[in-house]
Amino acid sequence: MNTKNEHSNTKLEKYLCGRAALEYWQVPNLKGGLEPSDIVIPEEHVIFTDRTIYRPQGIILHTCRIKGADKYTQEGVCTLPLVFLQMANEYSIHKLIFLGLQICSCQHGYYPLCSKKELLNCAKELYGHRGRRKALRALRYIEEGSRSPMESYLFMFLRLPNALGGCGITNLQFNAQITTEKTGKLYYADLYVPSHKLIIEYDSKDFHNNDQSFYRDKIRATNLSVEGYQVVSVCYEQLAKTHHFEILALDIASRIGKKIRIRARKFFEGFIAITDLLLKGARACRSRAQKVLFHEVPKFPGVRIIYEIYEIAWNNLRNYPKHTLFKAR
Repeated sequence: MNTKNEHSNTKLEKYLCGRAALEYWQVPNLKGGLEPSDIVIPEEHVIFTDRTIYRPQGIILHTCRIKGADKYTQEGVCTLPLVFLQMANEYSIHKLIFLGLQICSCQHGYYPLCSKKELLNCAKELYGHRGRRKALRALRYIEEGSRSPMESYLFMFLRLPNALGGCGITNLQFNAQITTEKTGKLYYADLYVPSHKLIIEYDSKDFHNNDQSFYRDKIRATNLSVEGYQVVSVCYEQLAKTHHFEILALDIASRIGKKIRIRARKFFEGFIAITDLLLKGARACRSRAQKVLFHEVPKFPGVRIIYEIYEIAWNNLRNYPKHTLFKAR
């Protein structure tokens, strides 16, 4: 009897979780990128217990019974590896990948808020967590070192497989250090393909809008070219405008000896998901019921044939409620 009373009187500690925890850890581009810029993020808590608890009105309170999850907390807040799993159950795969790139970015300094290894270890360990499978899938395409959201978008466009709307260019590295042999100068490449000494630079208007920056970039590109490096500069319009991105992607692919040929009908939904994240931020997610038009995607080889298959699948999805699963005999 005494044991039962002691158990019922035990105070359960709650921990800040979800979007509130992302805001607490100051994850870059949370507002405006992953969430609306004008959103007021409410407090959200989790309690590690398998007991039924009372939830006061107006308070967002979750329970977690996964063994070992409570160790991923710090001073009353869930740490980012656990929060990443929590958000996997709420975000689409593209938003989750972008979130992972921001968590592992170096926008606040020389070191990321959290390493990819920490995210991966947590996802592997907490077997049974609702967002675990999607988190593990997203982590296949997450790398450390992004220094801006535009670098992350560019990485997603180039790195993700066709089934997720990308070009499938692997072996991309963020902000690789390059030291020239002749001059001994140290440079950083926004994106780098070491197998072909290809440097892909995103030219932001904020940092390349004056003569000094223009001359510095030209000298830098010349020094790298002499050392055998290929330098490709990318601007915002080449990501925002489909026909410009098509030319850019084919140029990059040809430089590394890769052929882009679309064979996955999910390419259309995936490409639009990345584009909408870039152009519209958190208000981007269109439903699968909204058809992707042919002119909205780059005309890579294979696109026209696969688009016909996509149209059939989309029409079946749209008409699904109107038909029974089995024909009457």
